[in-house]
Amino acid sequence: MRDIKIPKLVGFLFLIAFIITFGVLIPYSLVLGKAGLGEPEIADQLSFYVNLYYFVIGIAVIYLGFYLWRKNNKYGESIGFFSIGEKPSLSFFKRFTAVQLALYGAIFSSSLFLIANSLKVFEDGFFGLKVLPQQFSPLDSLLFSAFILPAGENLMAGFSIAVIVLLMTLIAIYTKMRERDYRIYVYSVVTIGLAILGYIWHKTVYTGSDIAGFVTAIFWGLGGFISIASGYWILFWEFHLFNNFFIDFGRLYSSDVVFGATIGIILSLCAIAFIVYKGRLLGKKSSEG
Repeated sequence: MRDIKIPKLVGFLFLIAFIITFGVLIPYSLVLGKAGLGEPEIADQLSFYVNLYYFVIGIAVIYLGFYLWRKNNKYGESIGFFSIGEKPSLSFFKRFTAVQLALYGAIFSSSLFLIANSLKVFEDGFFGLKVLPQQFSPLDSLLFSAFILPAGENLMAGFSIAVIVLLMTLIAIYTKMRERDYRIYVYSVVTIGLAILGYIWHKTVYTGSDIAGFVTAIFWGLGGFISIASGYWILFWEFHLFNNFFIDFGRLYSSDVVFGATIGIILSLCAIAFIVYKGRLLGKKSSEG
């Protein structure tokens, strides 16, 4: 299990299926479909965020374009979605498989935001948060803010990264740019571009939010950097998901039992990581993803 090598294109398709399942299908099927679609205002709000999932089409087109464009091998094929170890990347991420990296991302992000919200540090989060009205159950709102919303916004971010990388690659090929310079430009433009996108999106959609715009910009920029550095979209999504989950979690639930169960889940993930990847917790040197 721990040495599973997922072919690049297969991994991309699996990731798309994963996004749709956890971002739309599960929340709609379990809760939101029966509770909110009959009310026009709620249906419109849900539709607004679900429409963001159409950005996956643009990501797929650019991803497949790079995959088929073999002439571009000098600069790599990664658009920060599912290309672990592809250029441009940080060599450290090549040591991990996709499953291992996703597991570590879940452990890190959930632990960080559980602690931050427990200690009331950045209790309003970094990204902004939309919740459902009071007549909905806590589970309704939690599924909306933690599942539907982050994946949609991150697909928009992922498409923006893909467009930036495509444009930078075309410029690099036309100007015969050195590979080192290409990496520097891609990291810089993606980070700055995502920071600007996050700032504009936050100010437009979350007009009543108390979160400072520059804080959101910093963390969207950081998310862009993580995406292009790892070649793995899911890490930024986990960061976004657990940010929203624990904000809403702390607002809606106060039970010590629920809090303890959450800690138990995180410790269980740590145990799974230790058991499955014992001996190679820092990855495998020869692994490329």
